[in-house]
Amino acid sequence: MPSLDPPQQRLVLLSLGTTVLLAAVFAPLGTALWTYEYTAEPVEPTTAGLDGWLSWPEKTAMCAGSCTLAPTVRDGGPRVVSAPTYEGANAFDREKTLVVFPNDDHAFYRPNATHYENGTVRVALTPVSNATALELASTPAREFPRGVQRIVREGTVRTGRPLVGTEFWKRTDAVVSYDGSYYRDYVATDRESMNGARFVVRMALLSIGVGLCYWAGRID
Repeated sequence: MPSLDPPQQRLVLLSLGTTVLLAAVFAPLGTALWTYEYTAEPVEPTTAGLDGWLSWPEKTAMCAGSCTLAPTVRDGGPRVVSAPTYEGANAFDREKTLVVFPNDDHAFYRPNATHYENGTVRVALTPVSNATALELASTPAREFPRGVQRIVREGTVRTGRPLVGTEFWKRTDAVVSYDGSYYRDYVATDRESMNGARFVVRMALLSIGVGLCYWAGRID
């Protein structure tokens, strides 16, 4: 079997070294450089149980027994009420953009209020599509910390340290919108990738790969 000339030897060693490095970094055990993985959970108009997910954002008024005016308006149509009645109706709060009735109605409604000079208020509920409901209940990613923005922008994020601001998303139960898509939550995986036998194996592979590449570079 003929021996390899120096260029061929360099090529073989570089190929082996690169293969070992790739195995160390992208092997099924995971990369050697990350401990935390965050994966965004998308939500779409066709998602099953959408009314349940959209019941919790701050922009949503969830009428599950505590609303008195909203069911009447939903079933009987718009009506004019006094200012105190309007102010006591959570579903028509100025900060609410969506109304849901999770116990007996899977539809979505946009609250509307028209104020008259005599102090009365005309209230109404307009049915909206699932797609519009997502838009009404969601909050743009730009209003969240950078960690949340990165998760929805990239879909999956791997990092060596926890992303800042992700717990804020959990606390608010918000639906986050980004570039025409919506995300209801994220899944976080904490991997002890910098400790134990797996880390030792990765470091050994990295050392071997670097050594092979260095050796290839030394061949004249």
